[in-house]
Amino acid sequence: MKVIVNALLTLAALTGCCAYADPDVTLTLIPITGAVQGAPGDTVGWGYTLTNNSGFYLLVDQSNFCGVGGDPAINDCTTPYNPPTEYGPSYGTYADYIGSEGLDIAPGGSAMQNFDSTAMTGVGAYMIDPGAPGGAIDFGNIFVVYDEYMGDPFNGGTFVDESESFATAQVMIAPEPSTFGLAAGSLLAFTALRLRRRRAR
Repeated sequence: MKVIVNALLTLAALTGCCAYADPDVTLTLIPITGAVQGAPGDTVGWGYTLTNNSGFYLLVDQSNFCGVGGDPAINDCTTPYNPPTEYGPSYGTYADYIGSEGLDIAPGGSAMQNFDSTAMTGVGAYMIDPGAPGGAIDFGNIFVVYDEYMGDPFNGGTFVDESESFATAQVMIAPEPSTFGLAAGSLLAFTALRLRRRRAR
């Protein structure tokens, strides 16, 4: 039995699928594609809709950004351990927003919030490192970890288990504006040189 459990945990870690994911709880990121973009030094992030179709109350503990193959139930994906852990963000650091809210979702209920880095709302934020290479992409999953309760946890409910839900996410790092200026300047100089050569013929 222990060998089977270990094999399942290893498979989950390799595939990016979580070992304890609850099929009755759905995490949908905002934007729905999970793709966000920012320049080096920017803070980007995701809003969320968390829908509870289970028979339990959910008390949300935290969120994590885990690279491909990472799962907070198995690997360490959180700061201050990343980088350099292999499952943490590749080009910056992640900050959990949803975990500090004390979010409690009843069976059949849902919660939704847009991302705002100033108000610190949404599921979480990705702070892109100022030295991150323009054009790079960090692929991963956003995990939301929660405790399941039989009854309302704030009104005598009984703890049942811990579980999680996840959604695919990616951070695209745009080239710095100075790079665009340099590229545009080079293109103009190249075009002017070609025109001058044509006229010289």
